[in-house]
Amino acid sequence: KLDRSLLMFSNLNEVTLSSTSLVAANLTEATFQQAVAHDAAFDFADCDDADFSGADVRRSSFRNATLREAAFNGAIIHRTNFSRADLRGASLIGLYQAQSVVLDGANLQGTAISNSWLIRASLVGTNLRAAVVDDVNFRESLFRGVDFAGATFVDSRFDFADLSGEKLDGVVFEAGHLAWTDLSGASLQMATFTASVGLTQIDARGADFSGAVFEGATPFPFSPEGR
Repeated sequence: KLDRSLLMFSNLNEVTLSSTSLVAANLTEATFQQAVAHDAAFDFADCDDADFSGADVRRSSFRNATLREAAFNGAIIHRTNFSRADLRGASLIGLYQAQSVVLDGANLQGTAISNSWLIRASLVGTNLRAAVVDDVNFRESLFRGVDFAGATFVDSRFDFADLSGEKLDGVVFEAGHLAWTDLSGASLQMATFTASVGLTQIDARGADFSGAVFEGATPFPFSPEGR
């Protein structure tokens, strides 16, 4: 165990930390590039400015960890748990091995996420306020009680995702695709859909599109009754 260890500024590149416990450790500005750290516990750890680029942290837990300005570029994060983690300003680029990631209660305010496949992710109570999301695949992901205020989604996909009942007022969808997406009961007041957004067979029963702008996009290539 390395619980509560002081590892600030440490070079842990390419080390093996599989199944290691680093609960409440201080890992500020530590580097874990290409490290093998699957099934590890980073709960409550201070990982501000840490670099996990290319690391294998699948099935690891970062619950309640502080990860401000941390980098996970190209990391393997299958089934990794970031519940209630502070990821403000983190670099989340090229996450192509990122299925079933848990982001419940995580703070991603203002974070830029790009070129990633967050398939079957769980975002319950997640803060995406003012986030800029570019080329991210949220296929089959669950969204519940997410703060989308000021968020922008560019060239992102929500195929088969569950956005039912979500408050998406003012959100900008630029390019991208929503196919078989559940938007039932969602509020999309003043939302913007650009001409290149694909809307296919979405379920919009009870959704509120008042004031929404469809800039050349076909607003309803489906039945509002879902038939």
